[in-house]
Amino acid sequence: MKNYLTTFLLTLTLFALAFIIGCNKKSEPKIKPLIKKQKTLNIYSKYDVCDCNKEALEIIDITSEIRNTFESIDELKSQVEVKKEVKRLAGNYVLLLETCFNNHNSKMFVPSECNNLNLLDNKKLKLNDLGIQLEQGENIRL
Repeated sequence: MKNYLTTFLLTLTLFALAFIIGCNKKSEPKIKPLIKKQKTLNIYSKYDVCDCNKEALEIIDITSEIRNTFESIDELKSQVEVKKEVKRLAGNYVLLLETCFNNHNSKMFVPSECNNLNLLDNKKLKLNDLGIQLEQGENIRL
């Protein structure tokens, strides 16, 4: 039963993320400019499923370490540079999820030795309990 609940929560989170990402995309202008803005390099575009899971765990672990250096979320919020770093990590987390989901689709939901969905979900839930929701990306409220 616990495994079903974990899978359900993970699936619900990913669908919510996909919905948020889909709603945030800007519509294309009718007349395209002659010079396009250069897109930033997406370092996650070459990642396989294992790399995606490993990087997501690393981002969560780094963010957890930062959060655990403060007794409260309010104390963290009072530190401007720390807030910027957490927002940067959250932005990277959302970009990672978006890129990996677009590149690998349903493979992201298949547990394996290198794609430990339960560990990822548990760490993310602990971070949420500490007041940081990485799924909000750079718009995270801190």
